[in-house]
Amino acid sequence: MNEDLGGRAMFMEELIGCFTSPRRTLKSILEKPRLIKATGIILAIALVAAVASFNYMSKLPSDSLPRQLPLGLLEIGSGFSALIGIFGTWIISSTLTHSFAKLQRGNGSFTNFLTLAGYASLPLLIQQLLRLMDSYVINPEGVLQFAGFQLSAGSIVDVAASTFSIFRIWSMILLTIATRENYGISTAKSVICVALSFILIVFLSMFLPLR
Repeated sequence: MNEDLGGRAMFMEELIGCFTSPRRTLKSILEKPRLIKATGIILAIALVAAVASFNYMSKLPSDSLPRQLPLGLLEIGSGFSALIGIFGTWIISSTLTHSFAKLQRGNGSFTNFLTLAGYASLPLLIQQLLRLMDSYVINPEGVLQFAGFQLSAGSIVDVAASTFSIFRIWSMILLTIATRENYGISTAKSVICVALSFILIVFLSMFLPLR
Protein backbone atom coordinates (compact mmCIF):
# COMPACT_ATOMS: atom_id res chain seq x y z
CA MET A 1 0.00 0.00 0.00
CA ASN A 2 2.76 2.42 0.98
CA GLU A 3 4.70 1.49 -2.15
CA ASP A 4 1.66 2.27 -4.32
CA LEU A 5 1.19 5.64 -2.64
CA GLY A 6 4.90 6.37 -3.00
CA GLY A 7 4.81 5.43 -6.66
CA ARG A 8 1.82 7.67 -7.32
CA ALA A 9 3.42 10.56 -5.45
CA MET A 10 6.62 10.13 -7.46
CA PHE A 11 4.63 10.05 -10.70
CA MET A 12 2.85 13.27 -9.76
CA GLU A 13 6.22 14.86 -8.98
CA GLU A 14 7.45 13.81 -12.42
CA LEU A 15 4.40 15.32 -14.10
CA ILE A 16 4.75 18.61 -12.25
CA GLY A 17 8.51 18.60 -12.72
CA CYS A 18 8.14 18.45 -16.52
CA PHE A 19 6.63 21.95 -16.26
CA THR A 20 8.67 23.43 -13.42
CA SER A 21 12.10 21.87 -14.00
CA PRO A 22 12.01 19.89 -17.25
CA ARG A 23 15.70 19.19 -17.72
CA ARG A 24 16.25 17.87 -14.20
CA THR A 25 13.00 15.89 -14.29
CA LEU A 26 13.59 14.26 -17.69
CA LYS A 27 17.13 13.39 -16.66
CA SER A 28 15.75 11.80 -13.49
CA ILE A 29 13.12 9.83 -15.46
CA LEU A 30 15.89 8.57 -17.72
CA GLU A 31 17.59 6.94 -14.74
CA LYS A 32 14.58 4.64 -14.27
CA PRO A 33 12.36 4.94 -17.36
CA ARG A 34 8.88 3.39 -17.27
CA LEU A 35 7.30 3.16 -20.70
CA ILE A 36 3.96 2.17 -19.17
CA LYS A 37 3.71 5.59 -17.48
CA ALA A 38 4.46 7.42 -20.72
CA THR A 39 1.87 5.28 -22.50
CA GLY A 40 -0.64 6.25 -19.82
CA ILE A 41 0.05 9.94 -20.49
CA ILE A 42 -0.46 9.49 -24.23
CA LEU A 43 -3.62 7.46 -23.60
CA ALA A 44 -5.02 10.24 -21.42
CA ILE A 45 -4.28 12.82 -24.14
CA ALA A 46 -5.80 10.58 -26.80
CA LEU A 47 -8.99 9.89 -24.83
CA VAL A 48 -9.57 13.56 -24.08
CA ALA A 49 -8.91 14.42 -27.75
CA ALA A 50 -11.32 11.69 -28.86
CA VAL A 51 -14.15 12.93 -26.62
CA ALA A 52 -13.59 16.53 -27.74
CA SER A 53 -13.65 15.53 -31.41
CA PHE A 54 -16.79 13.48 -30.83
CA ASN A 55 -18.48 16.47 -29.17
CA TYR A 56 -17.50 18.83 -31.97
CA MET A 57 -18.81 16.54 -34.69
CA SER A 58 -22.05 15.90 -32.79
CA LYS A 59 -22.76 19.66 -32.91
CA LEU A 60 -22.52 19.93 -36.68
CA PRO A 61 -25.90 20.90 -38.18
CA SER A 62 -27.63 17.85 -39.63
CA ASP A 63 -28.13 19.53 -43.01
CA SER A 64 -24.34 19.85 -43.38
CA LEU A 65 -23.72 16.11 -43.07
CA PRO A 66 -23.80 13.56 -45.89
CA ARG A 67 -27.23 11.91 -45.83
CA GLN A 68 -25.86 8.47 -46.67
CA LEU A 69 -23.90 8.26 -43.40
CA PRO A 70 -25.61 6.35 -40.55
CA LEU A 71 -26.45 8.40 -37.46
CA GLY A 72 -23.43 8.77 -35.17
CA LEU A 73 -20.89 7.28 -37.60
CA LEU A 74 -19.20 10.62 -38.29
CA GLU A 75 -18.88 11.40 -34.58
CA ILE A 76 -17.43 7.97 -33.79
CA GLY A 77 -15.08 8.17 -36.77
CA SER A 78 -13.84 11.60 -35.69
CA GLY A 79 -13.19 10.40 -32.13
CA PHE A 80 -11.41 7.27 -33.34
CA SER A 81 -9.31 9.33 -35.76
CA ALA A 82 -8.21 11.61 -32.90
CA LEU A 83 -7.34 8.59 -30.75
CA ILE A 84 -5.23 6.98 -33.47
CA GLY A 85 -3.71 10.32 -34.47
CA ILE A 86 -2.32 11.06 -31.00
CA PHE A 87 -0.67 7.64 -30.71
CA GLY A 88 0.52 7.78 -34.32
CA THR A 89 2.19 11.16 -33.83
CA TRP A 90 3.90 9.97 -30.63
CA ILE A 91 5.35 6.85 -32.24
CA ILE A 92 6.21 8.32 -35.66
CA SER A 93 7.76 11.54 -34.33
CA SER A 94 9.78 9.55 -31.79
CA THR A 95 10.99 7.16 -34.48
CA LEU A 96 12.01 10.03 -36.76
CA THR A 97 13.79 11.94 -33.99
CA HIS A 98 15.55 8.75 -32.89
CA SER A 99 16.74 8.16 -36.47
CA PHE A 100 18.02 11.72 -36.85
CA ALA A 101 19.78 11.53 -33.47
CA LYS A 102 21.50 8.31 -34.51
CA LEU A 103 22.68 10.04 -37.69
CA GLN A 104 24.20 12.67 -35.39
CA ARG A 105 26.07 9.80 -33.69
CA GLY A 106 23.95 9.98 -30.58
CA ASN A 107 23.92 7.07 -28.16
CA GLY A 108 20.61 6.23 -26.59
CA SER A 109 17.79 3.69 -26.39
CA PHE A 110 14.67 4.15 -28.51
CA THR A 111 12.48 2.75 -25.74
CA ASN A 112 13.90 5.26 -23.27
CA PHE A 113 13.35 8.08 -25.74
CA LEU A 114 9.78 6.94 -26.38
CA THR A 115 9.25 7.20 -22.62
CA LEU A 116 10.67 10.71 -22.46
CA ALA A 117 8.64 11.71 -25.52
CA GLY A 118 5.49 10.66 -23.68
CA TYR A 119 6.33 12.99 -20.81
CA ALA A 120 7.28 15.72 -23.28
CA SER A 121 3.73 15.53 -24.65
CA LEU A 122 2.22 16.83 -21.40
CA PRO A 123 1.54 20.35 -22.80
CA LEU A 124 -0.73 18.67 -25.34
CA LEU A 125 -2.84 17.36 -22.46
CA ILE A 126 -3.54 20.97 -21.47
CA GLN A 127 -4.42 21.76 -25.08
CA GLN A 128 -6.83 18.84 -25.33
CA LEU A 129 -8.46 19.68 -22.00
CA LEU A 130 -9.10 23.20 -23.30
CA ARG A 131 -10.55 21.70 -26.49
CA LEU A 132 -12.75 19.43 -24.40
CA MET A 133 -14.14 22.38 -22.42
CA ASP A 134 -14.67 24.33 -25.61
CA SER A 135 -16.47 21.39 -27.23
CA TYR A 136 -19.20 21.63 -24.58
CA VAL A 137 -19.84 25.38 -24.95
CA ILE A 138 -19.25 26.10 -28.65
CA ASN A 139 -22.34 26.62 -30.81
CA PRO A 140 -23.02 24.65 -34.03
CA GLU A 141 -22.18 27.67 -36.20
CA GLY A 142 -18.72 27.86 -34.62
CA VAL A 143 -18.13 24.17 -35.26
CA LEU A 144 -19.28 24.52 -38.87
CA GLN A 145 -16.94 27.46 -39.42
CA PHE A 146 -14.00 25.56 -37.90
CA ALA A 147 -14.80 22.44 -39.94
CA GLY A 148 -14.87 24.57 -43.08
CA PHE A 149 -11.44 25.98 -42.24
CA GLN A 150 -9.99 22.49 -41.77
CA LEU A 151 -11.43 21.27 -45.06
CA SER A 152 -9.99 24.28 -46.90
CA ALA A 153 -6.52 23.76 -45.38
CA GLY A 154 -5.12 21.90 -48.35
CA SER A 155 -1.61 23.32 -48.66
CA ILE A 156 1.32 22.31 -46.49
CA VAL A 157 1.47 25.88 -45.14
CA ASP A 158 -2.16 25.65 -44.00
CA VAL A 159 -1.53 22.27 -42.39
CA ALA A 160 1.54 23.62 -40.58
CA ALA A 161 -0.41 26.64 -39.33
CA SER A 162 -3.13 24.39 -37.89
CA THR A 163 -0.59 21.96 -36.38
CA PHE A 164 1.85 24.23 -34.56
CA SER A 165 0.00 25.68 -31.61
CA ILE A 166 1.75 27.18 -28.60
CA PHE A 167 1.25 23.85 -26.84
CA ARG A 168 2.90 21.93 -29.69
CA ILE A 169 5.87 24.29 -29.63
CA TRP A 170 6.07 23.87 -25.84
CA SER A 171 6.04 20.09 -26.31
CA MET A 172 8.78 20.36 -28.96
CA ILE A 173 10.96 22.30 -26.53
CA LEU A 174 10.55 19.51 -23.96
CA LEU A 175 11.27 16.96 -26.69
CA THR A 176 14.46 18.81 -27.57
CA ILE A 177 15.57 18.54 -23.93
CA ALA A 178 14.64 14.84 -23.97
CA THR A 179 16.67 14.29 -27.15
CA ARG A 180 19.71 15.97 -25.65
CA GLU A 181 19.52 13.97 -22.43
CA ASN A 182 18.81 10.61 -24.04
CA TYR A 183 21.35 10.73 -26.86
CA GLY A 184 24.05 12.92 -25.32
CA ILE A 185 24.18 15.31 -28.26
CA SER A 186 24.33 19.10 -28.23
CA THR A 187 21.30 21.35 -27.90
CA ALA A 188 21.78 22.59 -31.48
CA LYS A 189 21.80 19.04 -32.86
CA SER A 190 18.76 18.16 -30.73
CA VAL A 191 16.87 21.15 -32.12
CA ILE A 192 17.70 20.03 -35.66
CA CYS A 193 16.54 16.45 -34.96
CA VAL A 194 13.22 17.56 -33.49
CA ALA A 195 12.62 20.23 -36.15
CA LEU A 196 13.27 17.81 -39.01
CA SER A 197 10.99 15.17 -37.51
CA PHE A 198 8.09 17.60 -37.17
CA ILE A 199 8.59 19.00 -40.66
CA LEU A 200 8.05 15.45 -41.86
CA ILE A 201 5.08 15.10 -39.48
CA VAL A 202 3.46 18.16 -41.08
CA PHE A 203 3.97 16.60 -44.50
CA LEU A 204 2.54 13.25 -43.35
CA SER A 205 -0.43 15.04 -41.77
CA MET A 206 -1.64 15.84 -45.27
CA PHE A 207 -2.25 12.10 -45.80
CA LEU A 208 -2.60 10.64 -42.28
CA PRO A 209 -4.76 11.67 -39.29
CA LEU A 210 -1.78 12.76 -37.20
CA ARG A 211 -2.30 15.19 -34.30
